[in-house]
Amino acid sequence: MTGIAWEAGVLHGLAETGFDIRNWDMVVGTSAGAVVGAKLLGEPDFEAWFATQLLDDTSADDEIVVVLAGRIGARCIFAGRRRRLGWLPRVWLTATTAETFIRHAARPSRRGRRSGEGAAPRQISGPNPLLAHAAALSLVARTAPEERFVEVIAAALDPVREWPTGLVVTAIAMDGSTVVFDSGSGVDLPRAVAASAAVPLLFPPVVVGGRVYIDGGMGSQTNAAAAAGIDEILVIAPINMGALGSEITDLQAAGARVDIIRPGETAGRVLGRHLELLDPARRSRAAQAGIEDGLRAGRELADGLGTGSPQRKSSSAA
Repeated sequence: MTGIAWEAGVLHGLAETGFDIRNWDMVVGTSAGAVVGAKLLGEPDFEAWFATQLLDDTSADDEIVVVLAGRIGARCIFAGRRRRLGWLPRVWLTATTAETFIRHAARPSRRGRRSGEGAAPRQISGPNPLLAHAAALSLVARTAPEERFVEVIAAALDPVREWPTGLVVTAIAMDGSTVVFDSGSGVDLPRAVAASAAVPLLFPPVVVGGRVYIDGGMGSQTNAAAAAGIDEILVIAPINMGALGSEITDLQAAGARVDIIRPGETAGRVLGRHLELLDPARRSRAAQAGIEDGLRAGRELADGLGTGSPQRKSSSAA
């Protein structure tokens, strides 16, 4: 919730400074960035959609939280909005994680669910045992039904249904490798975006082309490495858990110009951590903070990517 709002706010702020937020050869979307990337390239009126991120009324989104987190989980998230009960969502998440580990130890045979059908998508990183373990845990976690989750993502993308030109979204396969889906993958857009946003333990893993996938942000929060070969790259990174630095170094070593937009001090507070990232009550403040960060970044980029149409191939990774 907060990542989507902040990224959309950044793009709005960039546009306010005259930055052309539409003219990209490639947009790499991971998790929240997959939703924003699809809306950026496919939404007829991006600014009208962004205006919904600024609304204080969260009743519709609160209903989605109940559907995806269950009544107990939702009550913990809502209770955590109170200053003295901020610890409650963390306790619920810890209990859910512990239960999942126990269920996984008791039923490891579920690991291979529907995992051999269809053509495999393109990999951008090889198998990773730690990510493979996270994927295996996701199969036994108590979550909302997969199809219900895909429906929620489809509603969030509406009216965008078809793959926009230039969009790439990332996900993690059962062996821990990172893969990318695009318009040539033969996959419905909502299902691919759902796979990219399927946070283990919280949301169900998503089957794409007969294979099971989880959130693409588990290995890298931006997967900027997917933009290799592009000359000018803008990375919009609401969070960074360590992978971004090496990705940027590799891209720069290959000759790319890389600019990064990170949350400012205000955004860092309102984005939240853990389950706070999913709280609709933080959405409007995250969007406002994103505007501030986008305006600042737009001014800093005025002599670079932000002036008119880039003359070289450009990419945005979020």
